[in-house]
Amino acid sequence: MITEVIVASTVGVLLLILFLVKFFNNNRHSSSANDKNASKFNESANEFENENQQENILTEEKCNQSQEGNGFEGGKKKYGKPKSGKVKLISDTFTHPLLVTSLKGHAGDVTSFDLSSNGKYLISTATDRSIFLWTIKDVGSKSVKSIRANVEFDSARLIKFSPDNRSFITCLENGNCIRVFKFKKNEDGSFSKIEQVMDDFPKTHSADIINIGIDSAGNYAMTADAGTRFDILNLKGDQLSSVDTGTMCNSGAAVSPCGRFVAAFGFTPDVKVWEVAFDRAKEFKGVKRVFDLKGHKAGVLSLAFSADSSRVATLSKDSTWKLWKTDVEYARGQDPVLVCTGAVKDKLDAAHIAVSPDGRTVAIAVENNVTLYNGITQEEDQKIAAIFSSEVRHIMFSMNGKYLICCGDRQVKVFNNPTGYKSQISDYTAQLKTCNKNAERRLTEQLEEAKKELKELS
Repeated sequence: MITEVIVASTVGVLLLILFLVKFFNNNRHSSSANDKNASKFNESANEFENENQQENILTEEKCNQSQEGNGFEGGKKKYGKPKSGKVKLISDTFTHPLLVTSLKGHAGDVTSFDLSSNGKYLISTATDRSIFLWTIKDVGSKSVKSIRANVEFDSARLIKFSPDNRSFITCLENGNCIRVFKFKKNEDGSFSKIEQVMDDFPKTHSADIINIGIDSAGNYAMTADAGTRFDILNLKGDQLSSVDTGTMCNSGAAVSPCGRFVAAFGFTPDVKVWEVAFDRAKEFKGVKRVFDLKGHKAGVLSLAFSADSSRVATLSKDSTWKLWKTDVEYARGQDPVLVCTGAVKDKLDAAHIAVSPDGRTVAIAVENNVTLYNGITQEEDQKIAAIFSSEVRHIMFSMNGKYLICCGDRQVKVFNNPTGYKSQISDYTAQLKTCNKNAERRLTEQLEEAKKELKELS
């Protein structure tokens, strides 16, 4: 009996020991598995966090690339939201013997600029919503004074001075309509502030506006779109007339400096010119087609008037530029006179042309290069290459013809114009061969003066 009890007790103890060993092993394995699971969880969490960070970086990069890559493809240009705070400006390493100065201050690409009629001021606009007014009467000095303003809730892609130089109009990038600004002056007569004058003009174009202008008398403004029309508006924004240009697709339109004419050009090879008429009481009378500029063999890409509206320079896809004499009595049936034709070596898909105030020098911008031509001999005189990292967006000559001005990237650059003096020398030399004695002395003096200016510039 005692023996049976001892055996039973021994078996019980052994079972208890086995149970405890098994329990201990299970707990150890469970703890190890939990540690492994915890380790795997931490690794997964870290991988998820890294992937999330990488995804955010890639998303940000794609967003930036998308904003940077939005050009003029497909019509209207789209821009990203302007950045706030300090913006690092692009470094400028461009140099050239003819470069006078670079106007820097915009943090976005400069889309347009214009010169005041008195030649003292330049106004520019950019994709960062900024507008700068530059005092350029002493453009050769070390610093050029400027004042800045911002376009509220939009940016301006086109800009034009009013005839009195006290205000200007812009074409809004997103609104696709006109907004008017004016300058405030200090007691000494200098400009101190830029502010919006009135509500935006009513939107009249469904296609994007590609050119704007104001006539010299301040009677009307002109807006031309990428379709086949331009509108004549009074300076309150009321539509006076809408004209179908018949170009199939407009490349642009321009108001002559005298204010009488609007020239439109596009897919067709002819430039069409209208007269905008007002009576003495400044009441609008109408828009009348007066003459065409015929001679190009392909569509016209760009057009520019001389300062006195007596000359027009045109640039075509046929790789030629032409200079026309347009101060003719068209009412009596006289046609414009083709003065000369020049050849362009570059293939032209998009380009800009400018003509000097005296009509003797032509400048053509193709991609990021500008070439100066002697308008008397039609010869290429100077080529300024790789001015910007992107295309030249606009070119003009200064009011005195001494400078060529162009914009691109985030700057406006001003160059000397030696070709202007060479063109004068060519013209005066040719006139001396056929002039009478009364004109000979005057032409000789002008010739010597042009040679002197060219020598000083060289």
